[in-house]
Amino acid sequence: MKLLSMENINKKIKRKHILKDITFSLEKGQIIGLVGGNGAGKTTLMKVILGLSNYQSGKFKKHISTAQNDIGALIEAPGLYPFLTGYDNMKLIDEDPDNKNIDLIIKELKMEKFIHTKVKTYSLGMKQKLGIALAFLNHPQLVILDEPMNGLDPKAVKNVREAIISLREQGVTFLISSHILSELVKVTDSILIIDDGEIIKETTMDELNQSGESDLENVLLNIIDRKEEV
Repeated sequence: MKLLSMENINKKIKRKHILKDITFSLEKGQIIGLVGGNGAGKTTLMKVILGLSNYQSGKFKKHISTAQNDIGALIEAPGLYPFLTGYDNMKLIDEDPDNKNIDLIIKELKMEKFIHTKVKTYSLGMKQKLGIALAFLNHPQLVILDEPMNGLDPKAVKNVREAIISLREQGVTFLISSHILSELVKVTDSILIIDDGEIIKETTMDELNQSGESDLENVLLNIIDRKEEV
């Protein structure tokens, strides 16, 4: 089932083209990676999908609403209440009356040791984990994560990766951007490579694995480099 599709989406700020003819779709249960350098357009594209940024031309069809319980998102830094505990931050937006989903997410992301302390005492990694947990609340159909592994130690990265795979098995769709390509290739079905506001290639993990190159990060970076040389 197709959750959303974009066809020739363009966005400009003054005379600068931020997004150029963006065309792709998301299917139920897919994990799609979004790869590109700083300023490539990753975050802007995610904001357009969430309705947080406009666009000037193109067709954008959503088969889900942008209601909080349909789309979960972590864009840039998570918005948290520092004088509340992590648990109370989650309770503020949880729509389940018994908080069972909160407890499940806390257990899955291994947050038990700090979730009942105030957010103002959290490290960067703890805040990032809480932001991811908030995106998972309320049984979303689509989760959009912008650089979710920022600030996480290797153990936390593994926790998040396992949680993403578990939710995908329940039919949740993911769009994930990351600079940590070695992690991205472990969970994604396909990858959109974006550069200078333009999707320059869409490739599946099968295609990357068949490339003959043992280091998939090098494959992706070489694709971007070849485009810049043109």
